[in-house]
This record gives sequence, structure tokens and C-alpha cells, in this order.
Amino acid sequence: MKRIFLGLVTIVGAVSVMYIGVTGAFFSDTESSLANLFTAGELDLLVDNESYYNGNRCIDLPDDNPDAGFVWDGPADFPVPGTSCDTSWLEDNLNDGAETLHKFFNFTDIKPDDEGEDTISLHVQNDAWMCMEVALTSNDDVDCTDPENAADAENGACTEPNQDAWDGELAQLIQMIWWADDGDNVLEAGEPILSDNVETLYNLATTTPFIVALADSQNNAWGENGPVPADDIHYVAKGWCFGTLVATPLAEGDTGPQDRGSGFSCDGAGIGNAAQTDSTTLDVSFSAVQSRNNPGFLCEGEQCTFDELVDLLVATAKFENPEVATTQNWDVFDSPADGWNVEWRDADPGLFNGDARPVVAHLELHEGVLGAAFEGDQYAELDTDWGGPTSGTSGEPASVSIYRDFATVPGADYILRYHFAPRPSTPAADNNLEVKIEGVALDTTGPTAGGGGPIAWAERSVPFTAGDASTEIRFTDLGTANSLGTFLDNVRLYQISCPVQ
Repeated sequence: MKRIFLGLVTIVGAVSVMYIGVTGAFFSDTESSLANLFTAGELDLLVDNESYYNGNRCIDLPDDNPDAGFVWDGPADFPVPGTSCDTSWLEDNLNDGAETLHKFFNFTDIKPDDEGEDTISLHVQNDAWMCMEVALTSNDDVDCTDPENAADAENGACTEPNQDAWDGELAQLIQMIWWADDGDNVLEAGEPILSDNVETLYNLATTTPFIVALADSQNNAWGENGPVPADDIHYVAKGWCFGTLVATPLAEGDTGPQDRGSGFSCDGAGIGNAAQTDSTTLDVSFSAVQSRNNPGFLCEGEQCTFDELVDLLVATAKFENPEVATTQNWDVFDSPADGWNVEWRDADPGLFNGDARPVVAHLELHEGVLGAAFEGDQYAELDTDWGGPTSGTSGEPASVSIYRDFATVPGADYILRYHFAPRPSTPAADNNLEVKIEGVALDTTGPTAGGGGPIAWAERSVPFTAGDASTEIRFTDLGTANSLGTFLDNVRLYQISCPVQ
């Protein structure tokens, strides 16, 4: 019996082999994801500078491509020997390791009444926070001429050369002004002053570095919102005078200083001889820091990483509840909805096409009607609707204001972040969003026209300091009230609070 059983097994095995060889294949499918890849992005801050000295545009042409640079358009006999003309350059790094490639100031024979103006262009490839720092590194007598000795006699004799790097008078006699420029090389009315108006170089940066938050989580020198966008060019300008500088901003919209004044005046009268042969040096640096995952970055003060920020907002602020269940993929919900109180923006208009406006305001939520939400499945439209997807009424005045209170720490700093988008295929007048913190308007986004799709989301940041233990945050549609416009999603509130180390 045992032998028979083994023989049977052998026969079955042989048959099995023959069966496979005859049939050839079963239903099958193979899906392959090939060459999966992670590539780190880059954040390379590049700087260029356009420099004017005594009203003339100045640059040394690049050795490798003399046709690519700026040109000197000053007199043929200027610059004079000893006065460098290399303070302009095309987009580049400022140094190469320990070797300095470019200098914003390199003037070795200045006289009273000399002046200069520069416009610095800043470029980054990814969204970034950006800071500037100026530090005075010396203010030296260098040498003691007879006129300087006579001038210095009132305040003590000139110090012997190389005895003290801080015994000079030149930094006290150079006045400067820095501003956020629009790129036309001139100080214009309305352009933000970064240096608290006119300062001497000595007062500006001798005790502590002069630090400017060009764009951090609480400041933006250009009056914009949030970090410097990738591939946008932003400009910082500076004017200096060996003498008395007076700001004379020009009207906005003209051409550059080669065609008109430079936006300030310089008067070297009364300088005297105290600064003869003196020399002053300074360092100028710009830094860029990634903004992604780094919402609390500050150019000065205690820095917090993204994970160290305290997130005070729960997911219900992202408009995921109530859930839209209509076949039209949008619906309206009575106030309060998703934790937000909802109010009609305008006074009751009475009837519209025979319909009366509901007493209780509605929040309108979409689930993929005109494009994807930025976060999750749903987003809000703040020019909402009276009757919802089954109503025959359209175009009714239905703009709303939504608000809610958040627990806050009095005196603590916060950042409100949200995503705004214009409704696709609508004019700019339909898409305008206002943010109020405790009744004070701190941000307005729009008017912005909506393209043909998909939805174009843009993140906004609103820094503020809490005054009480409870803070009201309110979003209001400021667009034309016609039931079309102003999308909102992904609202978050962060407290800038680093853990104790």
C-alpha cells in the first residue's frame, strides 16, 4: 500500500509539470515604479549691486566677458587714481571662502562733499526669510598730518599711527540712509526707510551691528507679507555723504538717478581737517534662511524651530467639518460651522429676485468643485449662498464674515497663517479677503483675479502680539457680494514660544 501511494504521487507530479508546460500563462499584471528619487533643493543667495559715485555710474567690466557688465558713464578722467570703481557687479556671491569678491564700499580717496548711492539686488531660488547686517570694524586715524594735528588739538592730539583702530573721526562724519527700494536707484516718497532716517556710520553700527529684518516672521521691509518668494528680485538701497546728508525723496515713477537727482542732498561744508587720512571699515552681510517648515524665524532674538512652535489650532479650523455630502460637491451650513461664527457682511438687502435672505448666516464649503483644497478635502468660500445647491437663486449678495476666539497668552507673540485663493474665472473685484485681530485689520489679500484653474493657493502670514487671554480672529470677504469669490483654507495659529533649554 505504501509503494502504491508513492507511485501515485510521482504520477501526479509528472502530470502537473506537463500541464504547466502546455497552458503557458494565467491572467497577470505587473506595475513598477522605477528610479525613485530624492533630490535636495538649494538656497543660494545671490547679490548684485549698481553703484553711483558723485552722480556717475561706476563698474569695472568683467575680464571674461567685457560686454556683459555695466559701463562707466562718468567723465573720462574719473575715477582718479586711488579711487576704486569696482563697487558694482552682476549677480554673484559676495565672497569665495576667505577671499572677498565684492565690496559695497571701496573708496580710498574721498573728500568732503563726496557722495554715493547703491541699489542692491537680492535673489533666492526658494522662498526664504532674509536678514541684513552692517557692522563697523574700525575707525582709525591712520596718520597724523599737520592740518589734522591742528584740528585734533581741541580734543587731544592725533594718535600715532597703528596705535588704536578706533581713534579716528571719519565714521562720525559719514552720514548714511538705507531704504527698501523698488529697483530704480533712487529714494522715492513712500519707500520704507530701514535706518531710522539719516544716521552717521558711527552711530549706525559701532556699538552693536545694524541688523534689519528684511523679511522674517514678524517683519517685511518691502511692506509685503511672508517670506521673499522664490525667483523674485528684491532691492535694498543706500546713500552716503561725506558731510551732511538730507533726504529729499522724489516723486515715484520716474527714471533712475542718471536722469535726475539721487533722492538726497549732500553738503560737505564745515567738515574741516579732523578726518584727514582717517580710514573706516565695515562689514555688510545678507543672509537667507529657508521659510518652509520654519514659520517662526526671526532675524534677531531667540529662534524657534518648526517643531518647537506651539500649535494652538485644531483641525476643525481647516474646514473639514461639517462634511459636504451633496452630489454638487458643495453645500452651505448654518452658523456656527466648523467652530466658526458666521455673520452676513452687509445689512439685510430685503428681497433678491423674490427671495429673502436667511436670518442665520451660512458658511459655504466645497469639496473639489473647482479644484483641490490646499489641505484635506474641503475649503470655504466666503462669498457664500442663501439657499445652497438646490436653490434656483444665484448672484445674491451673500458675502460673510467668520470669526472665532482662541485662547492666548497676554503679551505673547503669535503668527496666524492661512491660504487664500481667488475663485477661478472671476474678476479681481470678486476676490478680496480681510483679516482682523481683535477688531484691528492686519492683512488684506486682493483684489485678485481668478485664472481659468486650477485653484491657485497662496499662503499668508500675520504676526501679532496677544493682548488678552482670548483673541478674536476674523476673516471677511471684501469682494463684490454676488455669491462668487474668496476661497479660504488651512488656517493655523502658532505661538512663538521656544522651550526652555
